[in-house]
Amino acid sequence: MTAALDAVAVRGAGAELGGRALRWSMRQLVAVTWASGAIFGAYILAFFGGTAVNGTAARWNESLPALHDAGAPVATAAIGAHFIAGGILLLLGPIQLMGGVRRAVPGLHRWLGRLYVMCAGFAGLGGLAYGLTTGTLGGTMMNLGFGTYGALMSLAAVLAYAHARARRYDQHRAWAIRLFALTVGSWLYRIEYGFWFLTMGRLGHTSHFTGWFDAVMVFFFYVPNLAVAELAIRSYRAQSNNGSLANGSRADGPLAYAATVVLLATAAFVIVATCSFTADYWWPGIVAGITGASL
Repeated sequence: MTAALDAVAVRGAGAELGGRALRWSMRQLVAVTWASGAIFGAYILAFFGGTAVNGTAARWNESLPALHDAGAPVATAAIGAHFIAGGILLLLGPIQLMGGVRRAVPGLHRWLGRLYVMCAGFAGLGGLAYGLTTGTLGGTMMNLGFGTYGALMSLAAVLAYAHARARRYDQHRAWAIRLFALTVGSWLYRIEYGFWFLTMGRLGHTSHFTGWFDAVMVFFFYVPNLAVAELAIRSYRAQSNNGSLANGSRADGPLAYAATVVLLATAAFVIVATCSFTADYWWPGIVAGITGASL
């Protein structure tokens, strides 16, 4: 009997420690993601917004080929909405995931949530509209990958809002996490390309985004995010179903530790890639948007 109780206590202590590690690693990932997203958001506003205000929106093509087309105003407006809404999402997402903010200022959480869902809709539908009206630079594979991404983002936004309205908060939280995982996709797309160029050069990439690496990237910038989100959601649900971290089950501790390792590895990757991308792309873009300098 004593041995059995000791075993239960050890499992409970392991689950509690695993839960603490998971929460800590989540905070680290949120912090570095927010910082990186803020830099990227500043780049979007300064370069894309600055050039648009100055009447030189055609310079968008210096960032991504064929992005701006004076002969397709609907497509240009759609991609502009996609970018601006995406910038707002990157800044608001971490705030919405902070439990302290939800508990201390629930009204702020609700109103920011409405804005977040609205921006997610604009970002998702704007990207879809752009793809449908002009097609993407990378052709069929990019159309499929980006179209699926936009549809998933719109679906997650609708379900996160619907579950919140119905007071199904567990489901709302799960879909909000999935939505956040998707919304950071446009930022990760650039981060991952920056990291690849830093380590592998232009291997698998072409100027028209039709290389084998480009084909992988049209899905890789959001599918792994969803996998990480599902791991976090399942871990939290396992802890909740057991009543408390101290009452953890055999699966609880290992699952929390596995999620912690994944989250910390992701945070380390974000830091390295952000430093590289800021130096090579984002900071020059901010300067160019503000001063009119060339990239």
